[in-house]
Amino acid sequence: MILTSKSTDITQFEMAIEKAKLLGKPILFSRSFRFYTNDLLPLLTHPADRDVTRLYWEQPKTSFSMAGLGSLIEFDVQDDDSLIQMSQNINDALENAVTISKDEYIGPRFIGGHAFNMETSPDETWKEFPRGRFILPECLATRQNDKSWLTISKLVIPTDSPENVKNSFAKLCHHYENRLPVTLPPIKRVPVDKFRDIPDKKKYSETIFSVLGAIRPGKVEKAVISRSHHVKVGQGFSAVSAIQILRNMYPKCTNFMYSFPDEGIFFGSTPELLVRLKEKYIETEALAGTIARGRNMEEDRLLAETLFDSHKEREEHQFVIEQIKRKLEKLIPDLSFSNEPQILKLKNVQHLHTPISGNLKNGDNILSLVKQLHPTPAVAGTPTDKALDIIQRVETHDRGWYSGPVGWIDTKGDGEFCVALRSALVKDEEAHVFAGGGIVSESLPDQEWEETELKLQPILTALSGGEV
Repeated sequence: MILTSKSTDITQFEMAIEKAKLLGKPILFSRSFRFYTNDLLPLLTHPADRDVTRLYWEQPKTSFSMAGLGSLIEFDVQDDDSLIQMSQNINDALENAVTISKDEYIGPRFIGGHAFNMETSPDETWKEFPRGRFILPECLATRQNDKSWLTISKLVIPTDSPENVKNSFAKLCHHYENRLPVTLPPIKRVPVDKFRDIPDKKKYSETIFSVLGAIRPGKVEKAVISRSHHVKVGQGFSAVSAIQILRNMYPKCTNFMYSFPDEGIFFGSTPELLVRLKEKYIETEALAGTIARGRNMEEDRLLAETLFDSHKEREEHQFVIEQIKRKLEKLIPDLSFSNEPQILKLKNVQHLHTPISGNLKNGDNILSLVKQLHPTPAVAGTPTDKALDIIQRVETHDRGWYSGPVGWIDTKGDGEFCVALRSALVKDEEAHVFAGGGIVSESLPDQEWEETELKLQPILTALSGGEV
């Protein structure tokens, strides 16, 4: 593939400059090119890009992926108020952009996420990581429907000249042409040493008993309690290797990575969709209720039946469905979902799963829907406000981005967000791995601990390069 500005008519640069003059501020100009590859992950492996923002998003089962390099436009958020302002800034940047693409669904996108609770202060683990951040990459590779595109973006200012913009854009394209390796390096295997649980098992049991004392029918039906597992990782840790492990092991999950130089790397493999929006059609899901996989087909079938027939797990799952219905019924008059949950089988666990969909009756964009739905009962509890009070009282660690929304938005206001489960923050050869579980009246502390141990395993394996 050869990326040049020759395929971009100079009149398109003139149009962008005129728009910048009219608005009196810089505007986004982007051009999307076809290129040929079966895998976008190698784009993030160039040695010169170790100190560059790198982003990755992949759903193997849908053959959709994105890889981003560089931060052209970046919005950081600190609380709920700045989150609202950021949403307006993103809309403004995308609505005023000049985008050149032969496919209406390909172009620049903001990719980002934020903390589970934007109103709490970060602890020592998260103090250097942004509370929330959305980035429009300078270079964004997108693969869907077996086709790959590279979107190169730059800011055009009112005083630019068409020829200068064209020349600088050509240099930018040439720069990223050299960032297109065709193969992945070997997976790096590094030692992983556990050194701390927060809380430890004894304190966790005490916490669960405390939460059980607060569960009251009609008042608090469920509270989701998380824990943090700290490990040392070797100097050779590679986030790209970790993503390779996860996407091979969990093709039904969404694998993501946010690598911010000097701030940390947040990555994971989540089974839970928060919301997807495309041309006013919304998809979301209830995902709650967990049991292990069996050692053989028969044991696996029996465990699935146990999960399906469990009053405790079905009750927890129904809480999630009911709250999603309450949050969306004003936006979507006719929500569609089945009366019985499905069984979603992952490599190490299986969940109760109910897809929910419908047509949006207003013009909300994906960020508005994220604000409406987050946090879900699957990561907070029911009712949400009372569950959040319990979480804030009993959890001694900051969740940071764990169980927060991560995803993307395009120029149409469409996009997709997932709940950042099965995830870890890596910084200074230390990884903080997170997992949680829903506590209802029938919960038992030992069983909840074992469930979170199962949920931790995928990330521990990925951290080591597949050795754990």
